[in-house]
Amino acid sequence: KVNPVMRQFIATYITPDLKHKSMQQALFDALYHKGQLRLTYDASVTRDAADTFAARAGNCLSLVIMTAAFAKEMDLTVQYQNIVVDQNWSRSGELYFSNGHVNIVLGKKRFDSRQSYDKSYWLTIDFLPPEDTAGQKSFELEEKTIVAMYMNNRAAEALARNELDQAYWWAREAIASDANFATAYNTLGVIYYRSNHIDAA
Repeated sequence: KVNPVMRQFIATYITPDLKHKSMQQALFDALYHKGQLRLTYDASVTRDAADTFAARAGNCLSLVIMTAAFAKEMDLTVQYQNIVVDQNWSRSGELYFSNGHVNIVLGKKRFDSRQSYDKSYWLTIDFLPPEDTAGQKSFELEEKTIVAMYMNNRAAEALARNELDQAYWWAREAIASDANFATAYNTLGVIYYRSNHIDAA
């Protein structure tokens, strides 16, 4: 959800543009085109919407979550997509992390039947250069999976800091959000193993 500072950003930088732009384009321009936020990509930490806005930085998941919060405040429809990219790994000590990629599609204003079949009202926002995702397959994600991804990322980040109790609860919440998100089970297994609960792992 947006906080008062984010709501003020909408009033100051987005609402005035709605006279001559679609809501989707006005949101995109305010966040990513005009340099108002000077957002930077930061793969080191996963933030929620408010923290991403305050930090002016985030990984692709953080930026998707922040953009979705703005879009929902503006009553736009939101679609999340997983982009199938080449396997990308990072390392922290003895831990290896598989890195995926998500983006977001902003749709028409909810309950606005006038735009139902007009694809020009849909705008995809991606945080990688177009050449990095051109031709890549994608599939839609439910919001509960995005929530699970956020919690799983937080679990993995806590695990990398050896904060095992915190990592455990983040991973458990990821599974509670989406029981079909297999990655969270893998994370929980590593946490159990690191905690010397070998049978549970």
